[in-house]
Amino acid sequence: MHSPGAIQPAELWRLFMRAMAVVDYARPLELLHVPAADIPAGHAWIRVLACGVCFSDVKIARGQMPFSSSLRLPHIPGHEICGEVLEAPGGFWFQKGDRVLVYNYWGCGRCPMCRIGQENLCLNLQGWVGFTNPGGFQEGLAVPPERLLPLPPGISPEQAAPIGCAIATAYRAVVTRAAVRPGELVGVIGVGGIGLHAVQIARAAGARVIAVDIDPRKLELARVFGAVAVLPEEAEETARRWGDGIGLDAVIETVGHVHTVDLAIRMIRRGGRLIGVGYRLGDMASIHTPRWVLEEITLMGSRYALRHEVEQAIRLVAEGLVRPVIDEVLPLESANEALERLERGQAIGRLVLQVGSFSGV
Repeated sequence: MHSPGAIQPAELWRLFMRAMAVVDYARPLELLHVPAADIPAGHAWIRVLACGVCFSDVKIARGQMPFSSSLRLPHIPGHEICGEVLEAPGGFWFQKGDRVLVYNYWGCGRCPMCRIGQENLCLNLQGWVGFTNPGGFQEGLAVPPERLLPLPPGISPEQAAPIGCAIATAYRAVVTRAAVRPGELVGVIGVGGIGLHAVQIARAAGARVIAVDIDPRKLELARVFGAVAVLPEEAEETARRWGDGIGLDAVIETVGHVHTVDLAIRMIRRGGRLIGVGYRLGDMASIHTPRWVLEEITLMGSRYALRHEVEQAIRLVAEGLVRPVIDEVLPLESANEALERLERGQAIGRLVLQVGSFSGV
């Protein structure tokens, strides 16, 4: 399908694509030139234009995911993917040149979780792009068309990439799981790539927001988006003062440390909702059972997003209600720099890798 005679000179990259890959958990990613695999039947072929870099990519590169011991190396990370359709099977609505987001969690559609509408909790996952399947730190990717979401004009590939995870994950946590309503008081603990967008979405929902972080630079940007921004040692008192002495209606916890979860529990009021987005292997959070039961505290996890939630996140960006927070756009070959900056906490919002150029044909 990809024989040299069938490919135009401008598409020779499809023979040997540039890719930044995990070859050893103790070493930096390496630049490889990988042959493009045959496109599976019924799949579209996309040119990767941009790929956001998430802290999950750090954990994947360092072997710190639950599946790391069984992951076959070399592995290509990257799950926040904006691409351009180059080939699509007949009968679908995509055409060559369309810009799309990749929905990276490919549920089976048949298991009990998928059948009740929770494909993000699929029991028989068919693909997990960038996690257990090759991801967007490469120039091309085969994707089932039903896992592609169209992008409206006016959103650049670099702005679009973080929508697929950072913004969509924040949307699900704030809107679907926390069910934030106008006038409520909401805390966001950890204003990184997900948290800064959670602040914006909560504000767009009509809530007042307290943003908590240890980095003054992130707090300053949270203020720009309309939040009251505080350091962790100020958070509990601020929550009581803003919440008439009883605390906040909801807290979005994006860090996953034991002490930040404990802070979130102390910040919420009776009948409040704690939504956990961040997690770390081995950490155990807890709550005193009398408070949990007698004060009707809701503890709820929030994992990624459903496809319709990603589409809602796209609309929020298209309408100017949420601004993708991009720290810097780097070339694909700078993937290690991006991972190191995330690991050191030096990124404000998302770092994005520019992978390919949009042809628009």
